[in-house]
Amino acid sequence: MNFSPPPNGQNDDFASSRSQDKDFSDIPYERRIAAQNQARKWFLILMGSGLIIGIIVAFGVVQVLTKLGLDNKPNYQIQIEVNQDKPSPSP
Repeated sequence: MNFSPPPNGQNDDFASSRSQDKDFSDIPYERRIAAQNQARKWFLILMGSGLIIGIIVAFGVVQVLTKLGLDNKPNYQIQIEVNQDKPSPSP
């Protein structure tokens, strides 16, 4: 797909910001380390809370399936008897 350039130079800031390399050398070392530690802390908090919520939801789904009787083994004997009553197709 070919897209024509925007008229009157619109969105030039977006294109130029995408083409520039991100340079973080102007940020002090201590600030970068603090930001990394904070990002790591939030990542672990979000992963842990997601894991806990996932376990609770999975446990709830299992409980609902059990109460509705959907975890029982299906009764294949009825299907076999029904299939035996039908005549087999001739080739």
